[in-house]
Amino acid sequence: MKAESKPTDELDQLLWQKWLSGIWRLDREDRPLDPKTTVKPYLWKWADVYDGLLQARDRIGISKGNVERRTIRLVNPGMEKSEMTSHTMLFSFQLIQPGEVAPAHRHTMTAIRFILQGKGAYTTVAGHKMAMEEGDLILTPQWSWHEHAHEGNEPMVWIDGLDVPFVQSLQVISLEPYREQRLPVKSSSDLSPDYGMTRPVASGQTETSRPLHYRWRDTYPALKRLAEGTPHPFEGIALDYVNPLTGGSTLPTLSCRMQMLRPGMRTQVHRHTSTSIYHIFRGSGTTVINGEPFHWEKGDTFIVPLWSWHEHANRAAKEDAILFSMHDAPVLKAFGLYREEGQGETRLGL
Repeated sequence: MKAESKPTDELDQLLWQKWLSGIWRLDREDRPLDPKTTVKPYLWKWADVYDGLLQARDRIGISKGNVERRTIRLVNPGMEKSEMTSHTMLFSFQLIQPGEVAPAHRHTMTAIRFILQGKGAYTTVAGHKMAMEEGDLILTPQWSWHEHAHEGNEPMVWIDGLDVPFVQSLQVISLEPYREQRLPVKSSSDLSPDYGMTRPVASGQTETSRPLHYRWRDTYPALKRLAEGTPHPFEGIALDYVNPLTGGSTLPTLSCRMQMLRPGMRTQVHRHTSTSIYHIFRGSGTTVINGEPFHWEKGDTFIVPLWSWHEHANRAAKEDAILFSMHDAPVLKAFGLYREEGQGETRLGL
């Protein structure tokens, strides 16, 4: 049976020959009322990630000009072809062995490091040597020379968070290896004064830290002090890491947050146009995303896609749950595309 022709077929063909296209060709179904994404809610178990890192440790060495990082990426089921965690962010885990040096380079992508376990490693960013300790957040702004090295006795593991897919979508990815053997060190975070900020999500009150290095020994006491007040309805007890020079987000394309859920705490339901990736630093609990429960424990990571209804709960009776998270909200806010709405006390099925 011959397909029925449209009155515009001849015109459409004529325009297409000149690389032109009429807007009438668009299907009304391609004009969604609400934002849509191919990114899927998903939870990655720490046991799987860590087993992969240990196997990589035994099989892969790191060296200049070869494999420069021993890193495992979290691949979202909706981003299978690109092997990214979301359409704007990449979340990975890196392991470095004692005595190893991850060679220096720089790139147009912005990166963060959140330290999970081990002692004795450090990262040098733009000449600033920063010792890594569990719970620390270290920033690598775009096009900053950086390297990682390990002088300790046990493997170091940390999170690498980057804006790779966003920069890739702009077609401005560039990576340059450092031509010398090692980066020169201008200062050490162990010798220089603290400088930087974190702040409660719901207020302008600040806590001091450092521009590239936010220490857990500063963040955790600030989190506990904040816990004495009223929790944020959607985030619980939460601190945003802040750029001390602008008072804004951690980095131009990424924001980071540390939040605490007290025993038995449940947040209210909300959604926003930004995508969020959570890593469980301590504790256990459940997050319900669009009606589907995701049960998490220490070391697990999960993603909340944009415009997805979600709520968090701490399942424990005595232990606090502490979550580190990374968001692409700064990009959306820069273009006036950030939107958030809540459902008050409505529950999704916890």
